[in-house]
Amino acid sequence: MDLNAPVTTIMSTDLKTARAEDPVSVIDEHLRKYRIHHVPVVNDENEVVGIVSKSEYLYLLRGFTVNQTDSFRELAKLKAFKVNEIMESDVETVLDSATVKEVVAILAENRFRSLPVVDGQSKLVGIVTTHDVEEMVNQL
Repeated sequence: MDLNAPVTTIMSTDLKTARAEDPVSVIDEHLRKYRIHHVPVVNDENEVVGIVSKSEYLYLLRGFTVNQTDSFRELAKLKAFKVNEIMESDVETVLDSATVKEVVAILAENRFRSLPVVDGQSKLVGIVTTHDVEEMVNQL
């Protein structure tokens, strides 16, 4: 794989997103059902307004153990909280024209685990994660 290839060659495009006003249960569903670790938060124009990582989601649920009473409380918490209450709103994005090398530099410099990928109109078109980069390196 060429490090000068566009990020579009390694990014994921089958995106699971949420809206800021959604209940956190939407995040829970995406993380569990699709086994992903990052959920971009978009507005009505499909522009990135935030991101929720699995660690932010787990922080909300901290202190719960698995039994029926706690499951009831967990479900109530997931419905009561809104995505905008746990999302990171200062999100760095990368253009779909960026190279893999540029993306790797941004991920490494900022210790990010993911970067939403946007087009020239700032619309979300994909997400690239450290896992995507690792897979690319393993193919070399």
